[in-house]
Amino acid sequence: MPARLPPLLPEPRRAERRTGRFALRDELPVVLRPDAGEAGLASARALKRAVEARCGVRLAIEAHARCDDLGPRIELASAAARGEGYRLEVAPERVTLRGAGPAGLRYGVETLGQLVERGGRIPACAIDDQPGLPNRGLMLDVSRGKVPSVASVREILDLCVRLKLNVLMLYTEHTFRFRRHPEIGEGSSPFTAEELQELDADAVERHVDLVPCLQSLGHMERILSLPRYRGLDESGRGWTLSPADPGSYALLGDLYDEYLPNFRSARFNANCDEPWDLGRGRSEPRAKAIGRGRLFLDHVRKVADLARRHGKGTLIWGDVVHEHPDVVDRIPRELVLLDWWYEAEGDFERVRVFRDNGLAFWVCPGTASWNSLFPRVATAEANVTAWADAARRFGGEGLLCTDWGDGGHANLQGGSWLAFAWAAQQAWSGAAEPRRFDRAFGNVLFGVADGEAARCYRELGGFHDPGFTVHNASPLQLLFHDDLERAYFVQGTKPALLRRGLGRLESARERIRAGEESFGHDATTHAELLHAADASILALEKAAAAHDWLAWRRRPARLDARGRRRLARRLAALAKEQTTLLRRLRRLWLARARPSNFEIAKRRVDVSIRSLRAAARALERNAPPPPPEPPEGFDPGSVVKAIRASLGEARG
Repeated sequence: MPARLPPLLPEPRRAERRTGRFALRDELPVVLRPDAGEAGLASARALKRAVEARCGVRLAIEAHARCDDLGPRIELASAAARGEGYRLEVAPERVTLRGAGPAGLRYGVETLGQLVERGGRIPACAIDDQPGLPNRGLMLDVSRGKVPSVASVREILDLCVRLKLNVLMLYTEHTFRFRRHPEIGEGSSPFTAEELQELDADAVERHVDLVPCLQSLGHMERILSLPRYRGLDESGRGWTLSPADPGSYALLGDLYDEYLPNFRSARFNANCDEPWDLGRGRSEPRAKAIGRGRLFLDHVRKVADLARRHGKGTLIWGDVVHEHPDVVDRIPRELVLLDWWYEAEGDFERVRVFRDNGLAFWVCPGTASWNSLFPRVATAEANVTAWADAARRFGGEGLLCTDWGDGGHANLQGGSWLAFAWAAQQAWSGAAEPRRFDRAFGNVLFGVADGEAARCYRELGGFHDPGFTVHNASPLQLLFHDDLERAYFVQGTKPALLRRGLGRLESARERIRAGEESFGHDATTHAELLHAADASILALEKAAAAHDWLAWRRRPARLDARGRRRLARRLAALAKEQTTLLRRLRRLWLARARPSNFEIAKRRVDVSIRSLRAAARALERNAPPPPPEPPEGFDPGSVVKAIRASLGEARG
């Protein structure tokens, strides 16, 4: 009985291990059949690179009208102009790969590359494979934190094709250089039109649809903060573009005219999510007359009309539609709704209402990495799995895994690789055996199939409960940035859980350090995980020390002079360590991203460093500040209020 095939990512839908192996050798021909098309050469080159990297063998790419007399060979063919499925047969005498279309051929090549053994052999097998969902993609936040370099986006495009993902969106609010509106991108290291066109060409070669994505209603705070556009604000909060002002549509028309022509995609994500104050300001009279739901739909129709001028269909987020179920039957059928929710538990079946009303929709899980020092791995995997299941059961047309930058983008890019891979697996063929997935993840991402890299992710991302929980965030990040004057988040922790967490995180840190070889050539990702481990450990050490600091503030007599000096040295050492971590963060940030917006992340860390130093000085002077007020709670509103208060004190 033949052994099983090695783990593959994503796992094929149907695969059979057969007896024997195909042997590779230098100058073995990769034969492009006449129907392989122009894209066949790119696929052949990808296979040649993969084989050489895997086992050092250099293949020869050739075209032959007939090949029966060539001896051992690899034949590449394409059945049609479109299609993502493929049929791969590996026998001891030859390999034949036939894609249903150019994308299918490339996906088959990616599978074939994963099958190559270090010794230059490929196990005999037959694989029939095709995707479960037609649209499988990633979204990167390139506005509210890191703006990735062009090289970094190319790296992600390469990852997309390796994982058989066919959509990429760069979530944009203001990080594009608009020639007619240069103020919008000024100072934010914006993408240029030329850069986006180059990335679009790279995406097409990799069978990835680079979908333009530009915020068009809520989340407009950067634009509305500029003097030229303040008059378009809905309510004075600087958040939502007002549909009551014709100038809003003149602005959107201008932005679309510059932005959309840089993309060949037939789609456009206009976003339009979370317009909290819509209908509560300048458009309130209209909202009272027709309802806020109708007001929203009127805006979306106008946005879709603007996009249609550029030959693009429109996608929008589905949150406002869920808030106003009375308008579901009025939604234009050409729109595509993107439904999101990022926690492990939730009403994932709510997409049923879209299906029942004949509306196209995608499901949009998340990496659970934002507002975190490192992703909440179990949350991300549960969220992705639940959404993928809902898409399969209710007829979703796609899965888009989102990676946001809330709170200054302290989450480094490499932390999201595991969730991206999990999303690719779920969108292509569903659940996979965990150990096989972990080994395949290491093989595809780092070229090492021992599964240890995935175990490092899971161990580091497994502790996020120091005594309180917060929605859509990790408490460790809040502790890392907490201002010890108020100690808002420290007060929510429990010493026993801090000790338990420190033990787990120190073990994870040692595992990552010892597992460097399991990250292969990717030293950057390994360094990112080490930084996240050190930052997480510091967050708990800081909270533990802050408990003693708070106890002294409440009862100064509890510490004598020696005890005060000891605690002061402890807090000063933490400030020094956090300063070093900030320098490391900047280096890692610049390894993948442009310099803009780093000051957002830095400002929050600076608050913590200053507060640690101030606490140490107070101990040295034996001048305890009054005890802080107890926290109001850890609901989203209270958390945001506490963060803003600490930043306001830092500015003041």
